[in-house]
Amino acid sequence: MGVHTYTGEFESPVSPARLFKGCVLHLHEIAPKVVPGVVKSGALIEGDGGAGSIKEYHFTEVVPFKHVRERVEELDKEKHVCKYSVAEGGTLGTKYKAATHTLSFEPTPSGGSVCKVVGEVHGLEGVDFTEQDEAQTKEGILGTLKAVDAYLQANPDVYA
Repeated sequence: MGVHTYTGEFESPVSPARLFKGCVLHLHEIAPKVVPGVVKSGALIEGDGGAGSIKEYHFTEVVPFKHVRERVEELDKEKHVCKYSVAEGGTLGTKYKAATHTLSFEPTPSGGSVCKVVGEVHGLEGVDFTEQDEAQTKEGILGTLKAVDAYLQANPDVYA
């Protein structure tokens, strides 16, 4: 039980605006393209993509759960920041009682970005959210974001 916080980041030559569009605003559309071995499908199932919206992702058999629904809690398109929570699926209810993730995309002097991820997981009483669980969560999120980054680098007209 308790609150587990993790952080991660990477630098990209892609601008904050483009990376924010790919990694936040359109992730439900682009994830099946950039990580097809992990994400089967993604959809915006409620709302317009802003705060209160819900996105759903379905995963391949390499992921130990079938789907996850995420609720956008906060979205700042000007500052390129998004906070979302796990609303359903994943290991919600079996490993943790609540989880939020904040993504931010800050400009670098060269015109690129630093993508930062902060995760906060509230464990269930009597259930250990292990270092391995934390590492898998962090690696899954950062791996997807880095795949979007690579796709945007290879396709400079996408979200330009």
